[in-house]
Amino acid sequence: MKSNINLYQSRFEPRIDYLSLSSVSLAIGVVALIVLITGSIYHYLASSAEAEYVKLLERNRIHQSQIDELQAEVTNWKADPALIKKVEDIKLDLSKQRRVLEELAARAPLRFKGFSILLDDLADKHESDLWIESMAVSETNMTFNGQVSSPQAFPRWLQRLSETSSFRGRSFAAARVYMDEDDALKFELSTRRTASATAAAPAQQSAPGLTLPGGAQ
Repeated sequence: MKSNINLYQSRFEPRIDYLSLSSVSLAIGVVALIVLITGSIYHYLASSAEAEYVKLLERNRIHQSQIDELQAEVTNWKADPALIKKVEDIKLDLSKQRRVLEELAARAPLRFKGFSILLDDLADKHESDLWIESMAVSETNMTFNGQVSSPQAFPRWLQRLSETSSFRGRSFAAARVYMDEDDALKFELSTRRTASATAAAPAQQSAPGLTLPGGAQ
């Protein structure tokens, strides 16, 4: 048997009036706060982007200034006559070597099978300070004549040739560097002793009886 009776039903509960002044004020306040926060964020991002833009402008200004200076230097640059002459001499030497190689390559039939290998070895072990002006090759003899820009280039070239199959272990009767009548630094490498080798000038560097390492004589 019940002793309490609940006469307070749900329909009698107070209801929230969303259109009341307090509710509307609260909603407006929340919206205003959201707008304020969003505006602050956008303002910060805009300020950062503007600062980065100013930095990029300054960097571009510096780069443009450097470009203008380089262009002014290029405009005022004058060719060095000595450098131009050196380039022309190199071109001439290369042209001589090309003609020698073309002439040798055009000779047919080849007298021995290893001639093409010899040319490949010479090209592979080319010394930048040394130019071959003439060469004579047969089955038993080799003679190379040319020009060097420094005496040290000749032994460097011989050392590199000793690494090839065409020259490894080969004996040379004449290997010298000398000055000709025009004071040009020349070289001679031959498997046969020549008269010019025995009458070499005092300025030459000679190594008679030279044998490149790597094999028997």
